[in-house]
Amino acid sequence: MKKGLFLAVAIIVVCSVVIGSAQAVEQQEPNAFVKFWRGVFHWPVNATKDSAEVIIDTTKQGVDTIAQEGKDVGGALTGSGDAAKDLIVNPVKGTGETIKTGVVGTAEMPGKATQESWPAEKK
Repeated sequence: MKKGLFLAVAIIVVCSVVIGSAQAVEQQEPNAFVKFWRGVFHWPVNATKDSAEVIIDTTKQGVDTIAQEGKDVGGALTGSGDAAKDLIVNPVKGTGETIKTGVVGTAEMPGKATQESWPAEKK
């Protein structure tokens, strides 16, 4: 038990020293080594943030599809002629757009996180 606790404390101290050193060097013009390690530590954070954005966008698209379906059902029940046609077309179209939003966002997420973690050199 004491060995595990000692190991955990040692890992925390080493990580603190590495992060502290990286932040101190970051104040200066960072070299390639520092940029690499900064990117390694930032990538999981950026990937998580970008994944959350994809989930939010996909959920919003799904909610919009469901809301439109509710409007179409209401219109069909009240006798609106266009609503009956939309009752069949809009769910298929909305579901396709929702799937597209999720797939495209998921495919672009790793590249976006990588660009955020390792930005291009500004000359």
